[in-house]
Amino acid sequence: MAKKFFLGTHTVEDVTFLKVSGVVDEDNTLGGSLKRIDGRTVIVDLSEVTRINSCGVRDWVNWLNDLASREKRVIFVRCSPCIVNQINLVNNFVGGGMVKSFFAPYYCARCDREQLELLQVEAFAGQDPQSTHDRLVAPPVRGSNCNEVRCEMGFDDIEEAYFAFLPRNAGQSVDDALGEHLRSLSPTIQDRIKRLDSMESGDETGRTPISGMYSPLTVTTTGVSLAGRDSLNIVPPAAAAEPEQTGSRLTALLTAAALALVGAIIAYVVFVIGGN
Repeated sequence: MAKKFFLGTHTVEDVTFLKVSGVVDEDNTLGGSLKRIDGRTVIVDLSEVTRINSCGVRDWVNWLNDLASREKRVIFVRCSPCIVNQINLVNNFVGGGMVKSFFAPYYCARCDREQLELLQVEAFAGQDPQSTHDRLVAPPVRGSNCNEVRCEMGFDDIEEAYFAFLPRNAGQSVDDALGEHLRSLSPTIQDRIKRLDSMESGDETGRTPISGMYSPLTVTTTGVSLAGRDSLNIVPPAAAAEPEQTGSRLTALLTAAALALVGAIIAYVVFVIGGN
């Protein structure tokens, strides 16, 4: 059975790539992951967070406060729609961190297709939400795997509500601090973040599934499974795959043994009948 909550870390140079997935509720152990976050900059991938409740929000905010007390610079990428909703509902949900990108829902009535599109915060930098003559507008999107010549993929939510966090979230729609910080990182780290924040995958239905998307954690050597409030289990990928391989070998051995037993029984019956 899949873990309800999973957190993985991978540190390169002075940057820790961190991925949170599943349900963030009272059974999380976010606090237990602090000792594994070595980098001064923390890139948090939230693309696979499916739900977060009030207890999860409390622990999340406390966790971010603990990171801030350790002088960590936190950057959120690929925020799932449920995370965007929490950012809009909870004033300090990102603490002192900065959102770089997030998923937004789109729908094409002509194609009858739904799609989650990855949007960059910097794409809204030229828009002034404080102006009475302007408002934050979702960028146009072309449907993935769409066969229609005129795909009318439109934003599938209320723009004023969904994008409400942009102007208040440390002024990020026009904030140069994030860009300056990212440019200060090494070319290797910049490339990792660029790939993390640009690659997407779509299925045959045209939807962009959150799970299975690219993450630098796909090459991590250690995954941290946070299944219970007081447990912190380190699970290397090779070890995680071993039970399945062991199970396959055991099944093959049992099958061979069963066939050998059946063969022996048949031979014995033939011998007895032949003797009589």
